[in-house]
Amino acid sequence: MLLLIDIGNTRIKWARADAQGIGEQAAVVHANWTEQEFVQQVLDTGAKAERVVIANVGGKRMGDLVQAALLRHWQLQPQFMQSPAAAAGIRNAYPEPAKLGVDRWMAMLGGRALEAGPICVVSVGTAMTIDGVDASGGHLGGVIVPGPDLMVSSLLKNTSEIAQRAATGRTQEQLFADNTLGAIQQGAVQALAALVDRSVETMRDRLGRPPVLLLTGGASARLRGAIRSPGREIPDLVLRGLLVAADQPG
Repeated sequence: MLLLIDIGNTRIKWARADAQGIGEQAAVVHANWTEQEFVQQVLDTGAKAERVVIANVGGKRMGDLVQAALLRHWQLQPQFMQSPAAAAGIRNAYPEPAKLGVDRWMAMLGGRALEAGPICVVSVGTAMTIDGVDASGGHLGGVIVPGPDLMVSSLLKNTSEIAQRAATGRTQEQLFADNTLGAIQQGAVQALAALVDRSVETMRDRLGRPPVLLLTGGASARLRGAIRSPGREIPDLVLRGLLVAADQPG
């Protein structure tokens, strides 16, 4: 039994995997979590694992907390993954490979396990990241921008009149909103969706064929209706990549 853990900026996601494959992903906001909460939410909700593999971009505190809990309650030392120069048929574009966010790397590995051709991997959470991979497994590089909630909160925190006008209002589905809060939220969603479409188009022009668009992350569903390019939502894409990485030698 393998326990896969993805510690993001806002949420922690996990699933167990065995010879039959990966189980259902669970996800919880981890702000102010204690060691005991991790034990109750993650360790006590399923069978004890023989190995624990982690992708952590949520900071040192959460990494230390999870490691301490696993050592104390399961007597297991977890394996914290990093981004290598190459693995599982993908070549990292970064000159210093370890500086590529491990969640992005795992999402690409998960994407390659699903699709043999070029892929455009988009993860939408606190930040939105976009990474391109060509048919040969070459990482084309990526893009990082604030996610929809961070875009909205940044605008509200750094303005006065806009923030006051947005104190009341409602979210709307159409592009042009009739209230300030709706206009801000639509602006964030539409801007991010347009960047996704631009990335897909750029890859198509560069590679001579459109990539398969793979969407993941807790806020990906909010962009789906605004993105014009066809694509698939894979909520557990990072965990799928962790499963691939766990099988790699070394």
